[in-house]
Amino acid sequence: MSTHKTLNIALIGAGRIGSFHAESIARRIPNAKLIAVADPAPGAARRLADRLGCETAHTDPAALWRDPDVHAVLIATPARFHTPLAEAAAEAGKHVFCEKPMALTLAEADRVIAAARANGVQLQVGFNRRWDRAFADGRAAIDAGRIGTPQLLRSLTRDPGPWGGDPAKVPLWTIFYETLIHDFDTLLWLNPGARPVEVTAIADALVRPDAKAAGHIDTAVVTIRFDNGAIAVAEANFSALYGYDIRGEVFGSAGMVTMGDVRTSSLRVFDAQGVSASTFRMDTLHFPDAYTAQIQHFTDSVLQGRPHAGPGGADARAALAVALGCIASIQQNRAVRLSDVTQG
Repeated sequence: MSTHKTLNIALIGAGRIGSFHAESIARRIPNAKLIAVADPAPGAARRLADRLGCETAHTDPAALWRDPDVHAVLIATPARFHTPLAEAAAEAGKHVFCEKPMALTLAEADRVIAAARANGVQLQVGFNRRWDRAFADGRAAIDAGRIGTPQLLRSLTRDPGPWGGDPAKVPLWTIFYETLIHDFDTLLWLNPGARPVEVTAIADALVRPDAKAAGHIDTAVVTIRFDNGAIAVAEANFSALYGYDIRGEVFGSAGMVTMGDVRTSSLRVFDAQGVSASTFRMDTLHFPDAYTAQIQHFTDSVLQGRPHAGPGGADARAALAVALGCIASIQQNRAVRLSDVTQG
């Protein structure tokens, strides 16, 4: 058990998600303290730190490794920096909460997992859907046998539109590495005890077809086959005009569970224009309670000296293997055995 009553957490990455995590640490998690913010962009760390009453700001995250008052780091940088930062933090003896994806290759994932294990630190990854009440209740119903054996699973992510991004600034295969990676983790988690064995992916640029020639992909459908016979489908699109749409479904031999909703609440308005509901939009964060709950769990686990309930490094590696299988499937225009991906 930790000798500390409060977990001192340093944030690395002061962007949109990092800022929300920082607010959670500073304002919504009573046994955590935002002790420092690091971001290489000029002034970014200082502005966020000042807004949240945090004294320390750095442009170089390496300063955190030398600070004995930093117990843990939360990594919310662009994905390509996750592995070196997580590895360095673990080697410095800091507990690590890393946003997804933890790594972009299986070798990188193995390095982070090994570093955390060798240095005896906690490693938790930000697959926030597991912490949403509906998804957690769905998994509990599956564990209780209420739907029998899972046979068909579905998970989807449709980002709110209209999409206004610059395709040239979207890293190659983002739709698998950073969007559908959530769905892959969710599907593996909702089929407990089963192992994905084969993936088939179809993808295109339907939101911005003019950017396809440059390698931009904004729409994808993936089929996953499991060793228990179950079949799962994951889909993603970067521009749902009606709002941020995240849902899951598991059909089993004895029933079905559905999870998620594009609506911000169950409220429906009946008026002269018909029936309407408020939906998650670009300016609202989906799963705000889940984002906070995962950090609270991380904090409690470290302070109490007990293993966290996941998702951890092995979960991140498993979801990444599916993402890499999807990329191989697109490149080879065929179904791909995940054993080929993990061994190659």
